[in-house]
Amino acid sequence: MEFPIYFPDATRAVIRTLDSQDLRSAGVEGVVTNTYHLMTQPGTTVIGQHGGLHKFMGWDGWITTDSGGFQVMSMLQGNPHLGKITDDGIVFYQGSQGKRQKYQFTPEKSIQVQFKLGADIMVCLDEFTNPRAGQNEAEISVNRTTAWAKRCRDEFDRLVKQHKMTDTTRPILIGVIQGGRDKKLRARSARELMKIGFDGYGLGGWPIDENGKLDIELVKFNADLTPDSLVKFALGIGNPQDIIECFKMGYTIFDCVLPTRDARHQRLYTFRHDPDHVDLLSVDQINKYLYILREPYVRDQRPISEHCDCHTCQHYSRAYLHHLFRIKDATAGRLATIHNLRMYTRLIEKLRSFAY
Repeated sequence: MEFPIYFPDATRAVIRTLDSQDLRSAGVEGVVTNTYHLMTQPGTTVIGQHGGLHKFMGWDGWITTDSGGFQVMSMLQGNPHLGKITDDGIVFYQGSQGKRQKYQFTPEKSIQVQFKLGADIMVCLDEFTNPRAGQNEAEISVNRTTAWAKRCRDEFDRLVKQHKMTDTTRPILIGVIQGGRDKKLRARSARELMKIGFDGYGLGGWPIDENGKLDIELVKFNADLTPDSLVKFALGIGNPQDIIECFKMGYTIFDCVLPTRDARHQRLYTFRHDPDHVDLLSVDQINKYLYILREPYVRDQRPISEHCDCHTCQHYSRAYLHHLFRIKDATAGRLATIHNLRMYTRLIEKLRSFAY
């Protein structure tokens, strides 16, 4: 794997409207799927019968499996009657194929499911520290994250041995640093995780400040807690400019739903300047947005971006995409998503040219 790298979110084993060939043509090298969602639908048995996610998806690139803890906890915060979180793990109830089913989601179970999915990069189950959490709640979150990480590591090592994997054939395991905005707690979380030992460390929690901007100080502090020789996973980040800022801090892996979600909602990304002739590390804002449903694009014969080599820009005009979105044809989402992903992968390709 070459760093930095960006993984779009294929939460349910798909980037909506795209297939594997579309992803490859856009320069995508890996995706992030979600353990919780795939465990409940279609289920590990179905995916296992295919030989794992790679064959199930028809995808030969990298696959990361997010532990699913954040999604389960988000569900329970809004619907506490659906389950509970304890020191042992998470118990929740979810509909599956028309039936209400009880799931026990422990650190061991999370790792077991990720092995069955056949992930290349696995993420430990952690307890998300709510940014509005009080001191006691934040400490419980960090303590649980540490305890669960140790159990994840033990189960991971057991399964690596069981499957007779070597250091070169086994998956990569990521521990997640929690602690909210409390720097002392984050430092403690990182120290305890490094005692356990992981291949890399993820930015846990919510890195956005009260103004909706990336909390640069906190994100930088988190990056400095772990060695540069190990993977630094900027979980959930971000928009193009945030990726640049985090790259300068030492983060190496990025994932985010923004480019694919925005594409389906008619918001397209373009470079403000030709990326071949600008210093990416010094620009204030690398990208701008094009809202394709606006009136000026009805007759616009230009591609989405003159600085893009994607399939969409090479073959179709802004006017045609405007038309497709107007008539609500599914092709609109596909072409827009291909373009937005290519903007991201081109950004990553340019960042790789900077040596640190």
